Amino acid sequence: MKRTGVILCLAALIVMMTASVCFGAQSLKITETYPKDGQDNTTIENMCVKIWLNNDIGNKKSQKANEDCFKITDNKGKEIPIRVFYNPDDSKQIMVLADTTKDLNIRDNTEYTLTVSGELTDNDGNTLGQDQNVTFKTLNQGRSTQIYMIMMIVMFGGMFFFTSRQMKKQREKESDGQKVKEEPFNPYKEAKRTGKSVEEVMAAHEKEMAKKAVKEAKKAAHHKTDEDEYKYEEEDNGNFKVKRPRPISAGGSSYITGRKAIAEAKKAEEERLARRRAANAKKKKKK
Repeated sequence: MKRTGVILCLAALIVMMTASVCFGAQSLKITETYPKDGQDNTTIENMCVKIWLNNDIGNKKSQKANEDCFKITDNKGKEIPIRVFYNPDDSKQIMVLADTTKDLNIRDNTEYTLTVSGELTDNDGNTLGQDQNVTFKTLNQGRSTQIYMIMMIVMFGGMFFFTSRQMKKQREKESDGQKVKEEPFNPYKEAKRTGKSVEEVMAAHEKEMAKKAVKEAKKAAHHKTDEDEYKYEEEDNGNFKVKRPRPISAGGSSYITGRKAIAEAKKAEEERLARRRAANAKKKKKK
């Protein structure tokens, strides 16, 4: 009786151990890939497919068993050379790369397929069970170039349009007599740009401003009317006769004649230049 009980206990223990082993073992599965199956516009350079599994893989035994478990073929079934790497930091990841050290021609806008054999084995000896494929398509380089060129043309066209519009507005402002605000003259900046001394730059600028003042004065003089103002008296026959000449100021006008305008412009420019010289001399003294 005791012997029978011992046998039954041993049998129950064996069944329990076998069940724990059966339930503890987990079949090998692919959980994720990159690129995903059916993905488009994958890179041509350094073609690589990453595979994530549910079990650990990559020990010496499994690496040797899985040497012939991967292949990549093009849309014509031609196999391309590959290299397989196991990630030391992630025991559930495998990377299948196109072997760039060999004669390799990865074409754009072409479909490629990675085939993983059903004999793929993990560290515990579990296998994948059946072949699995990951199909992906490389980037259409020609279409990408066309899109890039179109974007460049649109960008430059927009720049040209807005620049032309801005220039047109500027011309309209100038035609309406609105002067563009000029930047203040900086003799030190100009001297640095031209390589001349500050004194030479100041002398050239003063000469230019004097010429400009004379030119503006002459321009103002041309607005003078062709006839002087006279006082007229009406005769009995309806005609008018000049009684005596009168200056334009007698009529309440503040118009300045050409010669006087030139003289006043020169005087104003000389005063302005004198103030500038004094200011520059003061700056040099402080330095």
